[in-house]
Amino acid sequence: MTARATDRPLPPGPGPGPRIRSSSEHPVSAHRVRTLVQSTAEVEPERAFEFWRHTALAMTGVVSSGLDRSPAFAARHLVAETAHSTLLHTQSRTIDIARPAQHIRRDGRDAMAIAVFVRGTGYAEQGNRGARMAPGDISIVDASRPYRAGGYEDYEEIRLITSRALFRAHVGEPETFAGHTIGRGHLNTLFVSYLQAYAGQVATMSEAQAGIAVEGGLHLLRSFTGVSEDPIPVDALRSLASVHIQRRLHDPEFGPDALCRTLCVSRSRLYAAFADGDGVAASIRDARLERARRYLSVPAHAHDSIATIMLRCGFTDASAFSRAFRRRFGIAARDVRTPRSGDRLPAAGSHAAI
Repeated sequence: MTARATDRPLPPGPGPGPRIRSSSEHPVSAHRVRTLVQSTAEVEPERAFEFWRHTALAMTGVVSSGLDRSPAFAARHLVAETAHSTLLHTQSRTIDIARPAQHIRRDGRDAMAIAVFVRGTGYAEQGNRGARMAPGDISIVDASRPYRAGGYEDYEEIRLITSRALFRAHVGEPETFAGHTIGRGHLNTLFVSYLQAYAGQVATMSEAQAGIAVEGGLHLLRSFTGVSEDPIPVDALRSLASVHIQRRLHDPEFGPDALCRTLCVSRSRLYAAFADGDGVAASIRDARLERARRYLSVPAHAHDSIATIMLRCGFTDASAFSRAFRRRFGIAARDVRTPRSGDRLPAAGSHAAI
């Protein structure tokens, strides 16, 4: 399916603002907000992700960073561009995106992105700041610096991208806010509702009306945004660590030491953040097991053998995986789904290299 311009509001994607041009086949008034809708709906399922990667993601200046890709990928988003802002309203299956340094050097986009999760869960991370995202949470990233974001499941996100000057005038210094997340609260709910209303009306707005609406949204954001330059709090550190754990579950070498290096924190600080549970190593192991159970349970991975799933989740010892799975869930991995002829683990005690 090819992208099409439209004057009707439709839902929609992560990333810095795209460059949208009016098409001669779809004339847009000079006073109207320019809109574009992209969807995988009319693309063959096996081509859906590649289509999305080479069109929607490329246009927004980000790349897919995930290793696993479900064959049932689907996504749709609305892009609405004004002189000083871009709105992206995305509905998508699980995906991981990144804005790498080479893209920043190439396109030179210098903007701030404010994202809210409307449905589903995911994460946002920039530098050593970030957190898991749930409905109602708000994240702020600087598009002139590398960042990562994504959804752990099917999700809906609204992302408002503004010029750095506009953000500075109505919210504050970009360097202070980049990478921060704001947890759910009454004012968050109000801000999310505001962005949803804006997304529903923007295609019928003039440039002037949209400009007023965006400034109003930024003023609302400023009214309840508080940032601190103190060391990252324990809760925020644990949340950011969880984001990294989810991203590295495929790597059998990933453990507490690697997590400390990635987050640039001491072992004592990291272990203190996980003191209320069973510890860092146990949290990584349990996350691997949870992912393995999810893969075993969903139709999209029905043709993957248990051995393949085990390796994909960072386990290399079949007997250790079997024992840990049974201890965690009370059943054997093979009992999670109907066994197939290929669902035989490597011999007990064997080791497989990824």
